[in-house]
Amino acid sequence: MTHFSDGVRAGRNFANNGTASEPGVAMSPMFVYDVVPVALSATAVAAAQAVAGAGNLTINGASATGGVATFDVPRTITIVSTNAGDTSQTATVTGTDVYGLAMSELIAFNGTTAVTGQKAFKTVTRVAISAALTGNGSVGSTDVFGFPFRANTRNYVLTAWNGAFVTTGTFAAADATVATTTTNDVRGTYAVPDAADGSKRLTLWMYIFDDDTQTGLYGVTQV
Repeated sequence: MTHFSDGVRAGRNFANNGTASEPGVAMSPMFVYDVVPVALSATAVAAAQAVAGAGNLTINGASATGGVATFDVPRTITIVSTNAGDTSQTATVTGTDVYGLAMSELIAFNGTTAVTGQKAFKTVTRVAISAALTGNGSVGSTDVFGFPFRANTRNYVLTAWNGAFVTTGTFAAADATVATTTTNDVRGTYAVPDAADGSKRLTLWMYIFDDDTQTGLYGVTQV
């Protein structure tokens, strides 16, 4: 693929609308992200299972094969217990992002109320529970999807969902702080206005504000 580090300009160099160094008009660094995400699954990563003590869940959910859960598109994770008293335990989710880079997230249980993480995983390879659960714990996927490039503001993301442009849904900007297991996604996420079902198309036109640095393109380094 041909790469132009200084950008590309189009058009003739007429005397009244350009100079020798900057003829024509600049071509914006735009990226179109186009996917048709499948429906979420509350047990995409791990089916409900007993946790007798600190240790790893068995990765045996609807999206799992050979001990690895792989999503159709990067999504955030949800965890829940079948017992309302399970509120002091945590789950450390480990996997990779859309580029195959290792990442992890710490999510605290809130009993029978499902808790959604903030980071979009493409794969999940381990879910480590901090202590025994009274109920059974399960791990699933959501309708919150990760951006392929860093998105600092919704002003730079034009969104179409299910055949129409929308301003609804929930946009979360890229977290620019040093990544930890408790920070938000390094590129940002978008929660669609209603449930994905494998037929609704999500199209994002992203203006890449800073395409000259690795952090500007992909966000801070994953952890």
